Amino acid sequence: MSRGAAFGDVDILVTNNNGPARLLLNEIGSHTHWLQVRLEGAKGNRNGIGAKVAVIRKNLKPLWRRVHADGSYLSASDARAHFGLGLEPNLDAVVVQWPGGGQEIWVNVRANTLITLRQNTGKPWSANVK
Repeated sequence: MSRGAAFGDVDILVTNNNGPARLLLNEIGSHTHWLQVRLEGAKGNRNGIGAKVAVIRKNLKPLWRRVHADGSYLSASDARAHFGLGLEPNLDAVVVQWPGGGQEIWVNVRANTLITLRQNTGKPWSANVK
């Protein structure tokens, strides 16, 4: 009987009651583009837990992710936001809606990278992104 699952990147670790843990590896390769976003909050909430992150791309709907480490019984997952971008690597911007208020935007973000966005280092953003 499985008891928990922890997610990291696109791999999954499943823990079992009275049995071995199982590691499910994504070995499909990298035929498409991606972006990982790690947040650093300015005070208190150092990992940006609860923030919403959007990838803005020309002529496409924004891709949204919620920053969290929860999700399964007795498990903690990777708090980075992972975006699968498909065949199109071009990004216009990344927007973060911080917990407790405040919204910032970063431009000149490249695909196929892990970026760290620190609170209060982006440009203030007031547009309503859906």
